[in-house]
Amino acid sequence: MAISLEDSMSILLEKIKLQKKTHISLEDCYNRVLAEDIIADMDFPPFDRSPLDGYAVRMEDVQSASSFNPVVLKQVDYVPAGSWPSKKVEIGMATRIMTGAKIPEGADAIIRLEDTEVQQDMVSIFAAKDANHNICRQGEEICIGQIMLKKGTVIKDGAMGILAMLGRSKPLVYEQPKVAILATGTEIVSVDQPLTKGKIRNSNSYMLMAKVREAGGQPILLGQVKDDIKEMEKKLIGHENIAMYITTGGASVGDYDLMEQLFYKMKIPMLFSRLAMKPGMPVITGFWHDTLVVALSGNPASANVSFEVLLRPLLRKMAGIIEIERPRAEAKLKKAFNKKSKSRRFIWARCENIDGALYAEPIDFQGNGMLSGLLPANALIDVSADSSCLPIGTRVNLRLLTD
Repeated sequence: MAISLEDSMSILLEKIKLQKKTHISLEDCYNRVLAEDIIADMDFPPFDRSPLDGYAVRMEDVQSASSFNPVVLKQVDYVPAGSWPSKKVEIGMATRIMTGAKIPEGADAIIRLEDTEVQQDMVSIFAAKDANHNICRQGEEICIGQIMLKKGTVIKDGAMGILAMLGRSKPLVYEQPKVAILATGTEIVSVDQPLTKGKIRNSNSYMLMAKVREAGGQPILLGQVKDDIKEMEKKLIGHENIAMYITTGGASVGDYDLMEQLFYKMKIPMLFSRLAMKPGMPVITGFWHDTLVVALSGNPASANVSFEVLLRPLLRKMAGIIEIERPRAEAKLKKAFNKKSKSRRFIWARCENIDGALYAEPIDFQGNGMLSGLLPANALIDVSADSSCLPIGTRVNLRLLTD
């Protein structure tokens, strides 16, 4: 009996485990997942500093400055970025300062270089409006003790910069879950083999490899195997530290659909074998030595949907990611979908924003065995069970395929 997607998700989320934690070099951290909160151990900026090239002055001295009545001050010091002021700014004084340099004691304003003129050690100030705002204050961006990055964050460019700023050369991250992928079927040949009558190339493994990587996992391709239970078992055994096995093919009810028999032979207790949805109904699952084993349909679109709505969230949970689900949205149909369905159905679609409203257009090629329809799709329309035809303008629920 088929179970709902939500029930299957609840069953598996209770059983899967987070990956181990490890320290890795910062340069290898892009797209990895933080396994700790990153707490600032410093203020940033670490001191009051100048955001521009100019002169550090006392606002009281220059507030009346104009092009007709410039204020003339004496330059007493020069502070390039990376150095430290040596003199205090007192009445009638100015310090030449560069972008990023520390504000000297006594100064409370920065005059832009273009608003000055210099003759020897005397500086004429021609404008000072808002000059007291030209200071980056200590801790205005980051305060000591502040949580900058939360555990479970996927490390992107901004996070890389924050980690570097805080001196985290070897952050603590989760190990990437290893996912072994095996294509089954006597009709399947490898991608570098010529096609003979009745044969097709192994496209599923490479499609799923990409999806595993996008979800934060580390794919391991086991190739393809004929419809032979002993050969299937040989392909699956002997691998270490695998978080999930995914097979494609043999998960339905045909004469050569052998995955249920394989589960029995390998003593894998079956949790469920059907999901109440189309495509992607055949999904046989169980745990083998604490490792999740999932047998998907050999049909590309079916395997893709099953992975997208069930396995991707699970894999992201294993990887330690906070947000495991895709973003959801509502849209209007730009084109009718003229199919009734007793089962819950996921429809590949292309969505776009038109004048502030989101529209979704079902892709023409929706068959279980069709792969090309996935190319333009950036969303899945989630249609409830016992639905009728969907005319243009119908409001539908979307799972966006971009985060």
